[in-house]
Amino acid sequence: MIKLMPCYNIQYAIMNRFKKGGRTLISFLNLQYFLLLSEELNFNNTAKKLHVTQQTLSGHIKKMEHDLGVKLFNYGPPLEITPAGLLLKAHAEVLLNQMKKMEMDIAKFKTSQSGSLKLGCTFSRAQFMMPAIIRDFQQKYPLVQLQMFEGNTPEIEDLLIKKHLDVTIGYIPETQKGITSLPLYDDPFILVVHPSVLSKCFPSRNSHQFRFYNEQYIRDILSHCPYITMSRNTLVGEIGREYMKKLGITPVQEMEVRDVGTMLSLCYAEMGFMLCPKTLVACCHYPFSKGHIIHPLPGHIGKTLAINYPSEEAKSPILKAFIQIVRENLQEYITDAGKE
Repeated sequence: MIKLMPCYNIQYAIMNRFKKGGRTLISFLNLQYFLLLSEELNFNNTAKKLHVTQQTLSGHIKKMEHDLGVKLFNYGPPLEITPAGLLLKAHAEVLLNQMKKMEMDIAKFKTSQSGSLKLGCTFSRAQFMMPAIIRDFQQKYPLVQLQMFEGNTPEIEDLLIKKHLDVTIGYIPETQKGITSLPLYDDPFILVVHPSVLSKCFPSRNSHQFRFYNEQYIRDILSHCPYITMSRNTLVGEIGREYMKKLGITPVQEMEVRDVGTMLSLCYAEMGFMLCPKTLVACCHYPFSKGHIIHPLPGHIGKTLAINYPSEEAKSPILKAFIQIVRENLQEYITDAGKE
């Protein structure tokens, strides 16, 4: 029969004796022995699992009881854990779990790569694509100092060619001398426009018809609706204008902006249409898919997104680790591109 002891008295007895003069009375080894015995409730089975003799195990338990000043087991038979033992078990489980977690965290920290990585990307990717990649990379490799450089595509490519950057995420550079590119996926340009824009520009037509893909409908939009685009020194702006020129279309109104966030916000605010990479719309925080009409462009324009780095850096462990994180984060887009 277990003699009950008020819980607060048990806790006081244990905590009052757990430390003496700043010295811990119970070792983690003793706690491990105690926990396994509290589960097995059998000295013989517990000793075998611990690869010690029953005498050694019994000595550890008796020492704990002496140091704590409470009885942890009723020795029966059968062997039963006391209320004091149950209280100690609850604390011991928490302590040992924290100890295991600490050891795992320290082991990860010790094996982490250290050093630095200079990353370059465009302003749009810095805003919408990179936060999740950088977060995951720094969580896994906290000792690596990451520096990010933002700019337009020509600026980033120039820094890479001059080896001022270790890696870039962007389109495959036109100059490949000394540069290795790992293609991720094709990033086609798409048309994005809100039905309200079409209602204003085509008052005699039902804007719903534009939700169905039709090359003539797209040409009508490009010809008669306000065009929101990036400045001429950006690749998004350059590709869009070249496409319109190739079709022989001059937009009725052109709103040129320098910031990709501004282009997205104006399009979302139903101020006109934009031509932009598919990934940009997928990554940004505006829910374009809920109300806007989104169509691929006839003739498939766009470029291949890639991880680019100086060829001499190919064996860098930090670079390899970063490439793996990028692939994991962009797997959704890589998979979708493979289906197209």
